[in-house]
Amino acid sequence: MIRIVDKISCCGCNACGDICAHNAIDFKIDKEGFWYPEVDTTKCVDCGLCEKVCPMLHKNHKMVSPQVFGAYSNDETIRLESASGGIFSELASTAFNDGWVVSGAIYNADHSVSHIVTPDATLLPQIRCSKYLQSDVQGIYKQIASELKAGHKVLFCGTPCQVHALKNFVGEKRQENLTTIDLFCHGVNSPKVWLKYMEMLEKQFGSKAVKIKMRAKKLGWHRFSMQINFENGKEYCLDKSKDLFLYGFLRAGNFCRLSCYECQFKGFPQAADLTLADFWGIEKIDPSMDQDKGTSFVVVNTEKGAQLFDAIKCKIVYKQYSAEVLANRKDANNSLVARVDNRDEFFEALDKLPFDQVAKEFFPKRKTAKKVSIIRKAWQKMKKACRLVTEKLFHM
Repeated sequence: MIRIVDKISCCGCNACGDICAHNAIDFKIDKEGFWYPEVDTTKCVDCGLCEKVCPMLHKNHKMVSPQVFGAYSNDETIRLESASGGIFSELASTAFNDGWVVSGAIYNADHSVSHIVTPDATLLPQIRCSKYLQSDVQGIYKQIASELKAGHKVLFCGTPCQVHALKNFVGEKRQENLTTIDLFCHGVNSPKVWLKYMEMLEKQFGSKAVKIKMRAKKLGWHRFSMQINFENGKEYCLDKSKDLFLYGFLRAGNFCRLSCYECQFKGFPQAADLTLADFWGIEKIDPSMDQDKGTSFVVVNTEKGAQLFDAIKCKIVYKQYSAEVLANRKDANNSLVARVDNRDEFFEALDKLPFDQVAKEFFPKRKTAKKVSIIRKAWQKMKKACRLVTEKLFHM
């Protein structure tokens, strides 16, 4: 049976709960807002299925050498409404049009995030766009297995650990009609932290949030922003350097799931058929592919992924790049790194204080962060200058 001795060994994929035919596994929320499986030993028959589907114990075989593309949708509206280049929307739209069912993450009424499985293309706007939170996937694996058993084609989009869990769950024999998409995961944030942040904003604006975009492009793709619209017509929009949630996530890195700091699903090729991400740095590699509206980094890992990507090429702008570009992506190959060592104190304060007060006390000071950035850039310029001088002296 599943026994969580060390929390770093559980990614929270929910697969063990779905596979248990005896309802012996429940998920308990800890003080940080993350769920972990708890086994009722009076119901457990020790069949071992929960361990067999666990992606932390059993990973899928990695595929052949991947192909790398930069791409974005020809549809300006889709591109601007998406987190990067709108490629997921084009893939999902094609799947819907061909009669597939699609599974992805959406916001719930209470602003938490969970996965859905649906044949309804009108739900695509809710599924698209990044949600930097742990998504609840309870029941989804069983739904997808049922759809596959009925002969339906399924497109699933989730984190790498969720993709591994899903493939373990359905088994190799049922994967013929399953196509999977994962992403360069920066780590999943605590739902508790997110809800405290949303509680703060709703109090400040005196209204309930009705639309959330963690990756709005109102200020441009490179300065991606948190944009939230409220029931009373007011709007909140700040970029990643000023929004408290994004700033804490990217600069402090102390409220992601513990397993994310030692992620077992980094590196390539991946188990998913396609991998999507932002093509950060595209302006240096190929300026023609960057208009500050979002460009997707697309990795085709399998023949099945290639077939779906080929199906949307008439609706996108794309260029292929060398595998070296993928090898240089730190977020694809390295785990999340915590930048501050105050995790326990942070979560203790979160139970007592409003989010803005906690952020003020525990997040790195912006002036310090800016100063460090200036020093780092100056150091890089100095190293480059020294290298050029050395090269000149060497060739004299």
